[in-house]
Amino acid sequence: MDITKIGKFIGALHRRFQIAMNHELTLPEINASNANFLLFINEHDGVTAKQITTELAINKGLVSRELTRLEHASYITRTPDDSDRRITWIRITPKGKAACKTIRQLKQSLWDQVLGDVPANDVELVYTQLEAWSEQAKKFDQTK
Repeated sequence: MDITKIGKFIGALHRRFQIAMNHELTLPEINASNANFLLFINEHDGVTAKQITTELAINKGLVSRELTRLEHASYITRTPDDSDRRITWIRITPKGKAACKTIRQLKQSLWDQVLGDVPANDVELVYTQLEAWSEQAKKFDQTK
């Protein structure tokens, strides 16, 4: 087995899902990238842009642009911290929560198509392993 191909497969899966999401999404101002941001914000309401950047391993310029797009479309709000104006809290709006429901349904549908008849135990094993590898890879963040 050529272990270096794991990255190729993960990258190809990600890109194909991004393309499918962009094709299927009909929500105004939502694309595959900021859909993931919105889901993250929904799960971590009261988050900062730096936390999004760190947790999703996305550059801060892209995060800033997409957050501006989401804010202008009323999916999120950004509020400066009262005690430290350098910090801005990002919160999801009711419109954002409704969008997350649609995004999750679409993602579920796409995964159902890809996974087909794969047993739930196998899916859980892959999920657990990918989660562990993702945590291990966070050490690369410190080498910047």
